[in-house]
Amino acid sequence: MLNSNRHLDREQVYPRRVIHEEIWVSVDLTAQILECRAKLTVDVSNEEQEYVDLDFAIENVEKCQVNETEAKFEIIRSISDTMEAQRQIETKSFQIQELEQKLSSPFVCKPYLRVFLPNKPTQEQPLKKKSSPHNDETLDKLSASQSNIYNIQVIYQLMGSNASVLFRQFDSHSYVYIDGFLTGAYHWIPCVDNLRDRYTFTLRITVATDLFAIASGDVEDTILSDDETSVAYHYRIGNTLPCDVSFIVGPFKVLPDPVYPASITYFVLPGNTKWLANTTRFLSKLVPKMQSVFPQVGFPFSSFKIVFLGKGDGRHGQGQSFAGGLCLVPGDWLYGEDIIDQVFYIRPKLVNLFCSLYIGDNGLLAPQSAKDIWLIHGLQQFLGMHLLKDLFGNNWCKTRYLELAQYLYHSLDGGGYLVNDDDHLRSPKLYKKSAKVRSLLIIYMISKRMSTQSIISAAEKMIMSHSDLKFSDLEMVDLVSHFVSTLSSRNVNAMMQFISRWTRSCDILKLRCGYRYDSKKKFVELAVKQSIITFRPQDGKRMERDLDSESTKVSMFKGGLTVQVMEMEGAHDHLLEMDSDILLVELPTSTRRMKQHHRKHSKGSLKESESIISPTEGNLDEEGVIIEKDPVLWVRIDPDQEWILKFVEFRRSERDSISCLRNCRDVWGQLEALKTLMTRTKGRVSVTSIRCLEQILADSRYYFQVRGECARCLAKCYTTNDRLMGLEALLKFLRNKYFDEHGNVLSNRFDDISEYFVKCAVIQAIAQALHPISFPVFGYDSKFSLNLASFQVTHIQESLPHDVLQLLLSLLEQNDTAYPSLFGDCFYLHNLIITCAICSFYAKDQITRHRVYKQLFRYLKREEAMPSYHHIITGASLKGLTILQLGGFLRIPNDWEPILVSDTEGLVSNERESNEWEKALWKSFRSCNLFLTKVAMECLFHLYGGHIEFLEWLLVAWIENRLERYERTRKSAIRLLQKQVALRATLRNRLRKYDEQSIQFCLGWLRWMVEEKDCAVQSEGLKVAKQIWGSYIPLCLLTNEEYERERNERKKSHKERRELDYRLEGRKMVVLPAREQSSSFSLRTQQQSSERDMESMFQQQDSLALMNEQVTQEQSVEDSSLHLVKEMMERIKETCSLDSEDEHYMRSFLEQGCQGSNVNSVQLSLRKFGLEKLLVRWQQQKSSNEFQTPQEFD
Repeated sequence: MLNSNRHLDREQVYPRRVIHEEIWVSVDLTAQILECRAKLTVDVSNEEQEYVDLDFAIENVEKCQVNETEAKFEIIRSISDTMEAQRQIETKSFQIQELEQKLSSPFVCKPYLRVFLPNKPTQEQPLKKKSSPHNDETLDKLSASQSNIYNIQVIYQLMGSNASVLFRQFDSHSYVYIDGFLTGAYHWIPCVDNLRDRYTFTLRITVATDLFAIASGDVEDTILSDDETSVAYHYRIGNTLPCDVSFIVGPFKVLPDPVYPASITYFVLPGNTKWLANTTRFLSKLVPKMQSVFPQVGFPFSSFKIVFLGKGDGRHGQGQSFAGGLCLVPGDWLYGEDIIDQVFYIRPKLVNLFCSLYIGDNGLLAPQSAKDIWLIHGLQQFLGMHLLKDLFGNNWCKTRYLELAQYLYHSLDGGGYLVNDDDHLRSPKLYKKSAKVRSLLIIYMISKRMSTQSIISAAEKMIMSHSDLKFSDLEMVDLVSHFVSTLSSRNVNAMMQFISRWTRSCDILKLRCGYRYDSKKKFVELAVKQSIITFRPQDGKRMERDLDSESTKVSMFKGGLTVQVMEMEGAHDHLLEMDSDILLVELPTSTRRMKQHHRKHSKGSLKESESIISPTEGNLDEEGVIIEKDPVLWVRIDPDQEWILKFVEFRRSERDSISCLRNCRDVWGQLEALKTLMTRTKGRVSVTSIRCLEQILADSRYYFQVRGECARCLAKCYTTNDRLMGLEALLKFLRNKYFDEHGNVLSNRFDDISEYFVKCAVIQAIAQALHPISFPVFGYDSKFSLNLASFQVTHIQESLPHDVLQLLLSLLEQNDTAYPSLFGDCFYLHNLIITCAICSFYAKDQITRHRVYKQLFRYLKREEAMPSYHHIITGASLKGLTILQLGGFLRIPNDWEPILVSDTEGLVSNERESNEWEKALWKSFRSCNLFLTKVAMECLFHLYGGHIEFLEWLLVAWIENRLERYERTRKSAIRLLQKQVALRATLRNRLRKYDEQSIQFCLGWLRWMVEEKDCAVQSEGLKVAKQIWGSYIPLCLLTNEEYERERNERKKSHKERRELDYRLEGRKMVVLPAREQSSSFSLRTQQQSSERDMESMFQQQDSLALMNEQVTQEQSVEDSSLHLVKEMMERIKETCSLDSEDEHYMRSFLEQGCQGSNVNSVQLSLRKFGLEKLLVRWQQQKSSNEFQTPQEFD
């Protein structure tokens, strides 16, 4: 990159190295102020050097001193140089498409503090070795050159939160912490922030006596002040990176680990201590397990501290922030002994957190470059899955791998490109969930070719070899090559090709398979056709490409593919070599076909009470006729999931799927049979299949996730006469198991984990049969993704049995959990409340719907006296009432009205009296509970999301006022708004109007996007702006005709840029045809296209001329951009009567928008189409009050 090269040149010309840094921090939580003083011991090798540059992003610097003498300083922000930042962004074509790409790399252009040195360095006394205990050799070498060592002291002040310093408040408890992440330490301390320079630190944190200060490293001393009002904590941190330095201050409670009290300590906010012991009890068991996995590697830290923050806090995808032995995790990870649902959700996170001590961004084995990030993430998660296998069992790990593969297939990018020629270490694309999942699956496929123990042994050798390398000045090594050479010394080239195949693409293999048994030849004819599923990063669309197409430029899958043929005498595995896109083979069989003649049974002879016949007696078809039996029971492709990055579309008969489900003892095979059964039959199955699914659902020998999947399949099954026999089978299962002989509901006895999850799965299956709800098995935070605005009546909903709602309502009304119970029922009640609300939406009986309404209010009132875990029953009741409101049952006007803020009742209306449900909704929205705020916000969006008045209120009260309780819900609210914009065409048209209200909303939204400090939230806001207006410039500032011109111009500029990139890279490309109204750039392209038949020498000259022409044109546009923005702001201010603050934000947004577009298309289009003429027309329309609404664009 251009800017990074400039920084590299600056470091080469003026080299400097920090030896030690001492930091003093005084914390004031009430005022949210940090008084800081940093003293750095810097070695300057160049005697003629005039200044020292330190990475630093804080502008509030009071003074700087060099060797106790006040010195001049300057804060240089490279991002303010718009010309250089624009060139830096436009070095690659995939980075200039949108402004979002610029926001995806916010740490490329680092601001820095320039401290000017005196003319002659002051002689300092010899350095004391105790200031750097882990760097004795370095100090001995530097003792001979004391004349080039400077003590630079920086005094500054931090006010409020920024990218690294986060002030938070939870349940009236305030705290502040440093969110440690790679190359992000310059947001709070002056340092040399990279992955190469390591040095020692000393932290001195002064806090009030009622607060704790927990920091990275080891505590040396704790000093009480003379007036006994403050305490100073002294921490010493060894040779480490600046990003590994972190601290947190707050009123925390301390709990030492019962097994390792001197090494592991837990901290939690007051009020959550009852859940802390239960959550962390199993962590002490991981220490001996890790010692058995890595016997030659000791515990990484002498002091490991885990701090549980407030609920919902935590920035990263897994919610954790780890730096130098200090780990910060959200308070949502805490749970009690009776919350079994969170065990399968929280413990994997804690295990991965523990594994990150050894392999991770801040662990013993850390990434050396951007190309190693996928390897580190993959090894860390693979090690976690290896430990979880002993904790949860092999079946859980198998289902987890299968769920991750399905998640990657349904994602928007397939994990993305894990390795790129133009990588950024801080690119969020390498840290998102899909990229981590793809990394884990690649390591899993490698383990299938080698072994699990070989992967663990290679990781241990890498940790041992790189633990000493971290403290040396040697060049960073390629971890991927080291890993492959350590793993296998003979197949290095083949393994490197395999890794390159899956890391340098986002492809997923798709196999279409079909087979037929030939009774004459005694062979199984198998056909396999492969294709590639690719993802377009522009719009996230998934495309399937056949390999036989000439235009396809994707690599073919080549390798061994295992096919398992299950016969009556046993299973036979065949290894096939895939060397083409279509594979046709004949697999021999050893079992011969047997014929059995039986009499035909009538339909009436089959009763529900009859037992299901075993597969050895034959199979019944839909009419109950025993048919002939083939010797081949089923065929499976890749049974051991050696190629887990694939999607199999299997054409298998219903008989083979049922046979595989009954007899296969592998969880993968059972889930594959269920998927094939529903995909092949589309839900229309025979009576035999329904009986088989019903039997497996009630059989406790099957794994509980397989039984839950059977329940989901049964809810969608129906016979040829459109009878919902699957749903009837679920009702029969509920009556027989959870009701007595008199029809009364039995008490819940959740003592068996399998039976608990099966009951929850049956309730979820009924709801999913009526409406596509997302009900993950584990984790409460992702259970509430119900799309309330897309209810559509289907075949199952039209023929919904009346007994469904009656039975579910009986379970809800008579719910009783036996005491004492091993597990709680809050998650079960959540699923039951949502299911009853959905069923009542389609019910025709108003009396039954009124009973549901009363039960929802009953649980809502009960929560006030006895709140459930994280108030999830309150959230379920609010969503259920919202469903009833959308169905028209509550008959409450959906018109948005002015509201007042009340401390006691939340938000109430001025013009009409609010009912109890609305008061509860607004009260939950204003609560300090993050979960309730999110649920209430989702309900409000579904109720009032189509009103621009509600969006204006949300923008003012939630974004501009910067309320603390809403700060952690911004990203969720923006996604909800994006969903509403996608669903409501009227809302999009309303926001595109040429009236004062729409323009003011656009300006308020742009102000927030410019002011927002969180780049992830800012990127989501830009997506909403683009979805509404088609670009980052609001469409309310353009007409239909001008918008079409501007969109065509953007398309032309994008094609021209691609043509330029291909020409400069020496690739062949078809010349674009002639265009109408083409610019000077396109004219030059046409002139060059007419000379393409000339020799390569002239083509090279034309390419150079084309590049010079493009650079000249871009420079001319850049020179006129400031004048253009100024002229635009004058016109907008005249039209919209903006104040000075609005003008500042609008100008900043336009400058950002101009920097991020394709070949400055925004600047070119605004200048070409004349924004000043448009504003003159606005003035005329405004005076006549004749506003036009643009049409809806694609």
